[in-house]
Amino acid sequence: MKLTFLLPALLALGAVSGSALGAPNERENSKNFNNDRAKRIQYKRDERREDKKQRIEYKQNKREDRKQEKREKRKETKRKVVRYKQEKRKRTYIKNNRHNVVTYRPGRYFNHLPRNSASIRFNGISFTFSDGIYYRKAKRGYHVVKPPRGLRIRSLPRHYSHFKRHNTTYYTYQNVFYVADNNGYRVVDEPKIVVNQAIKVSSAKNYDLGQTYDTLPISAEAVTINDQQYFKYHDIYFLPQINGDEIKYLAINLG
Repeated sequence: MKLTFLLPALLALGAVSGSALGAPNERENSKNFNNDRAKRIQYKRDERREDKKQRIEYKQNKREDRKQEKREKRKETKRKVVRYKQEKRKRTYIKNNRHNVVTYRPGRYFNHLPRNSASIRFNGISFTFSDGIYYRKAKRGYHVVKPPRGLRIRSLPRHYSHFKRHNTTYYTYQNVFYVADNNGYRVVDEPKIVVNQAIKVSSAKNYDLGQTYDTLPISAEAVTINDQQYFKYHDIYFLPQINGDEIKYLAINLG
């Protein structure tokens, strides 16, 4: 009878002892699980931070690339504009006789100065400069004057023309002559050109086509054909040939 009563007690004691022994293992497993979970959470956080950092760097680099591309486009546009203006100046301003340019002779008066005119002072005298024309103040307005020799300007006027004499390039507009001088242009006297005097001849038969002559017939008339100047005498056209400071004339037939 005593063993019968002791058996349930022993079973209960074994169950209590088993639970007591298993409790530390469960706590250890729970602790390891929490540590692993914390590591996984930290890893995901680090991964998100790295992704965010890479996205920010990518956007910054892309933004900088766009800015650099815009800067390059602006530079290229400016270069194209400069080239276009240079080419336009070359095409447009080589010869005056290709344009309907109004010639202003010294002494002409105006009531008002043109827009965008600039003031120039030279040797104590004030001038107003506008597109190749020089003005001075007068009692009844402003009158056109010829600039003195030595006066300097920064840029040439529109529609200027140029030619070369004795290895010197001259620029001219409105009967004013310039030479390049220290990033600007200086007014100079008109270069002298030796022109042979015309002689009187009795007939056009005295001239042979294809020959070059030092002089023109006294009654030869200046004509312009296709922007080229000739001197016509009867049916013969004389084409000026410039050689240094001398001018000779080639007899041709344009008919």
